[in-house]
Amino acid sequence: MTYKILFLLLLISNVSFSRSNLKDGLWRGQLAMNDRLMIPFQLKVTNHGKYIFVLNGEEEMKMAVRQKKDSVFLQFPFQDAIVVFRVDQNEITARGYWLNRNKKIQVKIPLTLSWGIEKRFDVVETKPMDEVFNGIWSVTFQPGTKDAEQAVGIFKCGEASRMTGTFLTETGDYRYLDGNRSGLNFALSTFNGSWAMLFEATLDEDTLKGKFYSGFSFATDWIAVRNPDAKLRNEASLTYVVNDQNVNTTDMVQLNGNGFSFKSAEEKVIVLQIMGTWCPNCLDEVAFMNQLHKKYAQFGLEIIALAYEVGTDEKQTRKKLKAFKKKIGMEYDMVLAGKSSKEVASAQFPMLNGIMSFPTTVIIGKGGKVLHVHTGYCGPATGIAHKELTDKIQFEIEMALDLLK
Repeated sequence: MTYKILFLLLLISNVSFSRSNLKDGLWRGQLAMNDRLMIPFQLKVTNHGKYIFVLNGEEEMKMAVRQKKDSVFLQFPFQDAIVVFRVDQNEITARGYWLNRNKKIQVKIPLTLSWGIEKRFDVVETKPMDEVFNGIWSVTFQPGTKDAEQAVGIFKCGEASRMTGTFLTETGDYRYLDGNRSGLNFALSTFNGSWAMLFEATLDEDTLKGKFYSGFSFATDWIAVRNPDAKLRNEASLTYVVNDQNVNTTDMVQLNGNGFSFKSAEEKVIVLQIMGTWCPNCLDEVAFMNQLHKKYAQFGLEIIALAYEVGTDEKQTRKKLKAFKKKIGMEYDMVLAGKSSKEVASAQFPMLNGIMSFPTTVIIGKGGKVLHVHTGYCGPATGIAHKELTDKIQFEIEMALDLLK
């Protein structure tokens, strides 16, 4: 069965639909990524459909809910993405699609919903084996290939078959993963409007052997061994200063349409946040940057978000960024820097060896010298790693502002 046929079967059938309120409780969704791959997610519905949340581990994303005729439209809080569905007459199933408008090629991913299913994955209940998966693991994605990538897996077993976790990589983390375990197997997934990912694994002696699926086409193997001291490469070896050239702001535009020029100042410490509104790790970092701005702006800290975005209509993109800035509560400046491309960002930062990740954070001291560069961002799902990174950046800011004399 082809992908297009599957989509038509889900949206065009002989099942009629009603406009009744959604049942309160948990709904399990299934995203039909391709002919064979289904990625599960969960919705929590309250107050007869007035409030709907997408669940990922500890995260509850409150959706903007709109109903038009017999269709329900869910808008993700900060991502330019929607879920649209119609409830069947039985009122316990629904069908529709997910559309991520930030993709250069936009595809409607078919989905189905079922009410009252509490588990994310169908599993056979077995005796809890918390000690088998709990803890920190050294992970290799695409093992044995030239593209092998190191990561750190952080897993936690909950009650019954519940399991949560994340993967920390050199360019960020996979945020909140949620799923279930059964014996020596587990499966975790996440869905946040920008990403739909699935991780499967089986414990073979002392090694986890698994598969990682992302979007409707990417799939790779991964392996892991338990290692409580697992670490990634030092950030200083990833993105670093190679010369004394200045930031190239020629193509950057302020949100009011005026050109943007960047100048360092003797009395200011400036943080340049290389980011995109389509990037979940960047959204996590925005919350932290807001905290820094509130605390240190009075002492001379300036933060500028340089947004690299999808789309070619500058006026429309600036309008979208204004709305994003207001909605997420960004209290510092934002600039439209260019297209969502690492190559574009690298060309605008010729003093660095390259931009390998969104976000990348550049801390410029008084007088214009680049003091620190941080590649990626460890979000709150990473626990201790998140605290260590935010403490480190805060310390660097305080040092640069001469607050620790």
